Amino acid sequence: MRCVYISGVIGPARVSAVVKRMSFRQHNKNSDTVWRKAHRADLLAAGMPDFLLDEERRWTYVLLHGDDELESGWNTSWITREQAAKILCLLQTHYQSRVGLDLFVTLEKRICEKQNA
Repeated sequence: MRCVYISGVIGPARVSAVVKRMSFRQHNKNSDTVWRKAHRADLLAAGMPDFLLDEERRWTYVLLHGDDELESGWNTSWITREQAAKILCLLQTHYQSRVGLDLFVTLEKRICEKQNA
């Protein structure tokens, strides 16, 4: 944070103010957010619910844990094996490293489940 000091005179009193310039991160500049918005229609068509895609915090939780157990209860059993494969392919185009991202593991498990499971 950079401070800029401004001094001025108003009537007989001398006023000194500190104006602070703050930087902030815009969510629309985050590469994950930009990718998710650009591929939203494809992810929805593949079976990913909109409530997971539209909230940054939820999306991050699902990526890390492979489900949304605490809020909506969503997990990969809500989608077909074919949808899981489509979602996995989409994710693989963006996330070069899957270390720590349990959604990859849970999607792969769903794809490998028996037909009637």
